[in-house]
Amino acid sequence: MTPTTPHPKWRIAVVTLAVLALCYYAAGTPPVSRLLAPSVISAGLALKPITYHWLNRFDRTLPEADLYASRFYVLLLAALNMLAGGFALHAHRSAKRFAFVLACALVMLAVLVNAQIHAFYQVA
Repeated sequence: MTPTTPHPKWRIAVVTLAVLALCYYAAGTPPVSRLLAPSVISAGLALKPITYHWLNRFDRTLPEADLYASRFYVLLLAALNMLAGGFALHAHRSAKRFAFVLACALVMLAVLVNAQIHAFYQVA
């Protein structure tokens, strides 16, 4: 087992900022005040942008701008899962990496249970 060299702190910061910028751009560059709105955060963590259905009367009450802004949080979760997947490939090398992958799995379990609870598919 060969030890891995740690990445410099600035490289991690640059990659983090690049991922945040790409998620922000892909979400349609909403105003930052809208990104911090509680309704946008809760819709993003409930995965509402990907479980939206036009026949669902609860989904039709969501403002369109909030729905588009909540894509930012869905994209952040996807980026976090991609990072956890990369760490999972080398999780046997370090307890820190294994703990990160385990924590990401538990967070995603909570997010998916929350999304299932909030996905009301009552068509009428």
